[in-house]
Amino acid sequence: MNEIPGILGEIVAKRLGTIEQAKQLHSLEEVRSVAENSETPLSLQESLRTRNGISLIAEMKRSSPSAGSLDPDLDPAQRAALYCDAGAAAISVLTERDYFSGSIEDLTAATRIARPSSVPILRKDFIVDEYQIHEARSAGADCILLIIAILDPSQYADLFAISTSMGMDVLVEVFDEPELDIAMEIEPPIIGVNNRNLKTLKTSLSVFEQLAKKIPSDRIKVAESGMKNSTDVRRMGRAGAKAVLVGESLMKAGGNVGNLAREMAEIQVS
Repeated sequence: MNEIPGILGEIVAKRLGTIEQAKQLHSLEEVRSVAENSETPLSLQESLRTRNGISLIAEMKRSSPSAGSLDPDLDPAQRAALYCDAGAAAISVLTERDYFSGSIEDLTAATRIARPSSVPILRKDFIVDEYQIHEARSAGADCILLIIAILDPSQYADLFAISTSMGMDVLVEVFDEPELDIAMEIEPPIIGVNNRNLKTLKTSLSVFEQLAKKIPSDRIKVAESGMKNSTDVRRMGRAGAKAVLVGESLMKAGGNVGNLAREMAEIQVS
């Protein structure tokens, strides 16, 4: 793995340590066995493609390096129910512990609520080891995130292959054109463009607008980060987004979160 600069490098370094801790509690063989005997994953592709308008991937997280504390008392099951009721096409659950205050248990709790409604659950994390993929599947995740910025091309290809062999969809995340070139080498069906530079934490919706032009039209394009309201979501839709992943704005919405999620989930782009 190449050296990763900034906060992103810090997160990955810390994550490598917590993965080793997890392996001490439950071996790779253990989590793989549970994963192999889990229910068939729900299809993120199908959920996003079959909905009219722009699909909402609604995210839950207690904190983040860019926003600080968001909801330290987050109840994942309650939040999952709210997102399902609002019409989210999928739910993203942050499971990274040290910078986002998440856990794999959050994912399990969300899955129990979302699965009866056929809403796929995405494990949002800094995935650098196949252990995390089996752990995700064993906890009920239907799909995972792979971040090009933290993976060597061969490592990315291997993790993608492991995920898809288990029937899990992969949201492949890029921030710039060189990352997009790497991502497209294996032609993933779902490409996410993060409007937040994970090295500087700054956001700009123009990142998606520029990169979306370079993504083939038959791919599901997902705009991630920086969308505060329905106007921003509509802007991403006009730029080619089939789906948007929104977290911080929903977590900051307080008692209005249900209305905001519903508003974002119902947007049509002419």
